[in-house]
Amino acid sequence: MDISGISNGLLQRIGKGATQNGDAVTIAVLRKALDLQSAQGAQATQLIEAAAQAAPDPAARLGKNVDLRV
Repeated sequence: MDISGISNGLLQRIGKGATQNGDAVTIAVLRKALDLQSAQGAQATQLIEAAAQAAPDPAARLGKNVDLRV
């Protein structure tokens, strides 16, 4: 289930309207899940950018060696 479209304002309104302890706990868990999801998205982006920078340029090696069979 993708919950990334839920805004923080909506979560706050839902949290204020929660009257039972179970509702408040559910909202707290939902907030934590959204925070973790956004943090992991930022980390994944950094990892992809770092991998792209560390990859060697394939054009630097192409055409340098020729294999011959006689």
